[in-house]
Amino acid sequence: MEGQRWTDMLALGPAERASRLAFLEIGDEDRQLLAELSGVLGPHLEEMVERWHAFLLERPETRDKLPRGKVGDHLRAMQTRYFHSLLHGPHDREYFEDRLRIGFVHERVRLEPAWYLGAYRKFQDMVRERLLSQGYQATRLAGWLRALEKVVYLDVELALDAYFDTRNRTILENNKALHQMTQRLESRNEELSVQFRNAQEAARLRDEFLSLISHEVRTPLNAILGFADLLADGIEGAVTEAQGESLRKIRRHGERLLGIFDQMLEAAGLAASGASAPRPFDLAAVVSETVSATRELAVAKGLTLDVQVEGGLPAALGDREGFRRALRNVLENACKFTASGGIVLTATQVAGGVRVEVADSGPGIAPEHRDRIFQPFRQADSGDTRTATGVGLGLALARQALERTGGSLTLAASGPGGSTFALDLPEAPTADPIPDP
Repeated sequence: MEGQRWTDMLALGPAERASRLAFLEIGDEDRQLLAELSGVLGPHLEEMVERWHAFLLERPETRDKLPRGKVGDHLRAMQTRYFHSLLHGPHDREYFEDRLRIGFVHERVRLEPAWYLGAYRKFQDMVRERLLSQGYQATRLAGWLRALEKVVYLDVELALDAYFDTRNRTILENNKALHQMTQRLESRNEELSVQFRNAQEAARLRDEFLSLISHEVRTPLNAILGFADLLADGIEGAVTEAQGESLRKIRRHGERLLGIFDQMLEAAGLAASGASAPRPFDLAAVVSETVSATRELAVAKGLTLDVQVEGGLPAALGDREGFRRALRNVLENACKFTASGGIVLTATQVAGGVRVEVADSGPGIAPEHRDRIFQPFRQADSGDTRTATGVGLGLALARQALERTGGSLTLAASGPGGSTFALDLPEAPTADPIPDP
């Protein structure tokens, strides 16, 4: 790659090379003055190069970037040869090519233009000091320095050519890489657009399916329950005790099936909908509404339901409907697994938030089952002998509904005397108003 760059740079035609030399007007008089200067400085040149290298090595950029070992020795040899050719010439194509190679070496070790501009200036100052110390006439000294300066300016131009050629190539390579990356991103964006459109279509079909299933299952199921009630009420004629019991079983199992179906739809709805932004709401009011709606379950089983809400509870931050759904599922779950005794609901303020605990007097949950009770379609009692009905979605739905807006549902305690579930939500900032439900 380095050789290719040199080849490209050195492919300049004779006319362009000549124009660069002509621009600086290096004529026969300048060549004669440089030859004289070479004779004057020749005996001192090695010593001047040593001083010049000592100056460079004092610079932090030189110490940090100039390679040591063989590469550094090679660079120094090139620069020593350069100072001889700078004075002796001839300033022809070979000289031109050698200057470019030195410029590429500077670029290769990442020496910036400020470094070699300063280096050239230092060498000129050293030449001036040497000539002044030897007492040459001002006119002669001015001619030598003017001729030397012309060649140095040409060399600076060539060093900058090498520097900016490399930088331009780097920019072109980066632009090419960016163009390729842009093409890949555009291709990926198109793929994502297709996937997004497919996802939208899938969401539309899912919503249509849920709506259809809700109608096609609920309608006949409600009709079955309604006709069972008509028969049980004797609308179609008197029923025997055995027939009445059968009708009650139809009602009981129909309601169970309807509850399972509702949970399945609720799970599908949660999976389909995105998480809503948390908003302040009156937690105590939601607790009161939910308890009123589920108290019948406890009463039907002969259970007590004690509610203790701490006064002055702050507003909770979350999803009002999600919390109501979660609390309802936890209460229904407690009623389902509690055979006798009762359920105690407490709502209190805790550090940074509010907590609702639902404690039951059920059989408790064995340690080996506690990790799986929040998984969908899993219950602690999952064997053939289980007594509780349902598909194991209640707690999973409750946790999912809370976690979507920053809340949590955990098993706070469990043992032979029952289980306690904790529903936690962050406290709403006092400046946030509570929206209407």
